[in-house]
Amino acid sequence: MKRFLSLILIAIAFTSCQEDVKFNDPGLQALKDDVFWRASDTRAYLTTDGKLTIEAYTQFELLSLSTASANEGVYLLGSTNINNAASYSSEFNGVELEYATVPVPGPVSNIAIADSGTGYTTTSGSSVATTGGSGSGLTVKVVANAGGNVTSATVVSRGNGYVAGDLVIVSGGNLNCKLRVVNVQNSNGQIEILEYDNVNMTISGKFKFNAVNTNASPFGGPILNFQYGEFYKIPIFPSI
Repeated sequence: MKRFLSLILIAIAFTSCQEDVKFNDPGLQALKDDVFWRASDTRAYLTTDGKLTIEAYTQFELLSLSTASANEGVYLLGSTNINNAASYSSEFNGVELEYATVPVPGPVSNIAIADSGTGYTTTSGSSVATTGGSGSGLTVKVVANAGGNVTSATVVSRGNGYVAGDLVIVSGGNLNCKLRVVNVQNSNGQIEILEYDNVNMTISGKFKFNAVNTNASPFGGPILNFQYGEFYKIPIFPSI
């Protein structure tokens, strides 16, 4: 019995050490299509104009995360800003897969106010129609202030066929509130930089994204999903 208890204590201690190493070591991990994925090597590169790229490798795979800067904050993916992007590629047994958060048509994921408009009421409605853009069917919930300007807008019905950068007009008011489509459901996500240590030159943060199949490979699905992604104390090197 004593020997059995000793074995249990050793196993617990070994597991705790593994968790501590996993937490303290630099690295990158995530769920890739709901399966745990961890890079065997991860490095970050910073250009002279401040753009950041993180590259995470396994034996056959490369995951790349790019942001317009290394400053702490949230960077949205799948938008018209090509400096904020994620991509994934793999090559195994002659099969090549390529995915990227490029702008593609689809249901709207995120919107932003481009023009607050005038003449909208404080109770403009919980499902307001929109017109314009590349797609159709987008409805939004808007909130306006006492001056008739729209102060917030959220997606109610995503519609379809929209692309990042589309401008749509919100019905009601003076028909001059404009919303911009930031990204769509099939190509979106974000990279959040939580810590940029410019003394020890490391970067830490989180990420999640949907990326589309860019090389039309029949061996991969149309969309690749990464979620619960984390990168911790990744060393930063000058970009070559």
